[in-house]
Amino acid sequence: MPAKAYMYGLPYDYYTQHQIRRYGFHGTSHKYLVQTAAGMLGKSVQQTNAITCHLGNGSSIAAVQNGVSVDTSMGLTPLEGLVMGTRSGDMDPAVPLHLMSSLGLSAKEMDAILNKKSGLLGVCGHSDLRAVVEHKAAGDERAALALDMFVYRVRKYIGAYSAALSGRVDALVFSAGIGENSSAVRALVCEDMQAMGIAIDDGKNKATVGGVQGDISAPDSHIRVLVVPTDEELSIAQQTLDVVSRMKEAAGAA
Repeated sequence: MPAKAYMYGLPYDYYTQHQIRRYGFHGTSHKYLVQTAAGMLGKSVQQTNAITCHLGNGSSIAAVQNGVSVDTSMGLTPLEGLVMGTRSGDMDPAVPLHLMSSLGLSAKEMDAILNKKSGLLGVCGHSDLRAVVEHKAAGDERAALALDMFVYRVRKYIGAYSAALSGRVDALVFSAGIGENSSAVRALVCEDMQAMGIAIDDGKNKATVGGVQGDISAPDSHIRVLVVPTDEELSIAQQTLDVVSRMKEAAGAA
């Protein structure tokens, strides 16, 4: 990521002396997704611009330009970014400070609240999105709110990352537990996005679940919308093999 994406607006010494910056997570998954997406598009990874959505109990989105991540939703820790199963995601930093002051909470207690008692769980009492969807269908207003919040945050990041990529996006990729298996959430995320070049085929979307890889784009979608089951173990193995191969080459050259 470029410095403009990973730096926080804090005193610069915190970066140089304490390495406070945005790092991001799910890197092996996002790498696998863009490599697979490039193959589905018939392009090289170096020619591919994509927005990859790893949506599960822990969720993150990455903006990938010419095969390289230029921004990602998680930060110094996995707490930043999307509304997740038990994590709050983005918020005004003054909120936890205010709660700590008003309620006498310790830093450890506040950390537990933000990471383990917030997100979907905090809003409606359910951390599993499948339960959230079921309770919404049964008329639970807080479950409906939690789902709306989750979808809205994903859509907002897609819009932001489209701008980060100067509008040149080849593919929008969905993956992980929610992204691979919830056609309903994918439909909500992509709803009324035609102005951004995103449209999905309802039949293809509903059929692409349960570990099925596929292209769910509508014929008039300018951006390809893909579902790719992630394989972080394979990605780690591939990267390990690459490192070992380069070490052998370097040893041979020496």
